[in-house]
Amino acid sequence: MTDGTASRSISFIVTAMNEEGNLAPTVASVSGALSPRGWDYEILIVDDGSTDRTGAIADELAAQDPCIRVHHHPRNLGLHRAYWTGIQLATKEHIGWVAGNNIIPQDALDAILDRMGEADAIFSYPDFDPRRKRRRWISRSFVILLNTLFGVRLRYYTGPCVYRADVARSLRLISHGSMMVPELVIRLIKARQSYIEVDIHPQARTAGRTKTFRLSNIIYVGSSVLRLFVDIQLLGLFRRRPSPGPAGTAIEP
Repeated sequence: MTDGTASRSISFIVTAMNEEGNLAPTVASVSGALSPRGWDYEILIVDDGSTDRTGAIADELAAQDPCIRVHHHPRNLGLHRAYWTGIQLATKEHIGWVAGNNIIPQDALDAILDRMGEADAIFSYPDFDPRRKRRRWISRSFVILLNTLFGVRLRYYTGPCVYRADVARSLRLISHGSMMVPELVIRLIKARQSYIEVDIHPQARTAGRTKTFRLSNIIYVGSSVLRLFVDIQLLGLFRRRPSPGPAGTAIEP
């Protein structure tokens, strides 16, 4: 369980790739949730090799707010590399994460941040899913599969979350792409981190299309789940063998 002091220090990661229409409102939601609290915080925007104006918008936002830092990948390396870059660059005691697609409004982030200090990790699940029926069915099936294979009981695996930075940096992560998000959640639980789940109310995308539900991604997710099951449940591998670098330094996963 976290104490009241540690819960006031947080690095909030916003990962984005070609989200020029969504990044600014996403960051506004994060800033709006954090700035009134008087906490020690930073917002880390990781631009994963965007080819639109996402990178330029990120730089503009950082120029306007000293609490915002930006890291640019020279080319698209995948969500796992963008997320891991953010984790390594984080300088605060806790880490928060949200995708830069503007589907998580400020009140949802407030609901998560309001619970900090009650557990080591705060996970979230949607009380309403604005996506199409087929995507909702795929998402529910995915949750049931992970719960069954890994012996946990979560409502959702890919929502915005908050957790301890030192624990996250110590974990062995093997997934690529979007599979890193549920893998991190599973490994935090297996590392005996206490957690609570918070229901949030997402909103529909305001610009662009999701990059997750492509056929190639779905096929990759299936093979990744199998690899994770072997790595975690059969081999019991949890921690990274090399020592992670100091906070604020990006290291290859």
